[in-house]
Amino acid sequence: MRKTKDQIVETALRLFSQKGFEAVSVRDISGELELTAPALYVHFKNKQDILDEILRRMEARDADISIGDGVPQDTYENAPETYKNVNFDNLIAFTLDMFRYWTEDDFARNFRHLLTIEQYRDKRFQHLYQQYLGTGVLKYLEDIMRENAAGNPKFLAESFFSLFHLFLNQYDAMSSRQQKKGLLEHLEGHLKCFVQALDVKRHHS
Repeated sequence: MRKTKDQIVETALRLFSQKGFEAVSVRDISGELELTAPALYVHFKNKQDILDEILRRMEARDADISIGDGVPQDTYENAPETYKNVNFDNLIAFTLDMFRYWTEDDFARNFRHLLTIEQYRDKRFQHLYQQYLGTGVLKYLEDIMRENAAGNPKFLAESFFSLFHLFLNQYDAMSSRQQKKGLLEHLEGHLKCFVQALDVKRHHS
């Protein structure tokens, strides 16, 4: 049962990322899996229900990565105390792990492709794109910079995130594994140089 549900979600996301959300029907998804539509409806009532499950899984994975790397998981508004004394080495590790996730994990990569193509056609996806790969990330970084680094937090957040975004776009244009590995190492070097130049605040309890 679980395997079938996972297969539905992964297949739907792959089709969404290739053709767009609106262009894919429940019949397309069930046909790809050689399932009857009623068999699919046992797990999901419609396409939106499948999309909601995709979002739930993305949020859970984001949380797992942030917890594993020791950076804030929740928003600043909900948990401001977690934004004090953020270790910038942890932030670099988190950024690199997220880069690998968005580029090497099939689920996340397909989700990113879906958001990229649909953001121009559907405001729901425009909002999701900004949440995952735009202003949502900038707000998160700005809150970290404001609490932990001297200087303009918005400027620092934009400078840090621009490195990630630039290298993410370059990755998609590369074909060889060696090029992609070198790009990740290059990103790590840039992030370390950026952090070394920061005037880090020291909090005292």
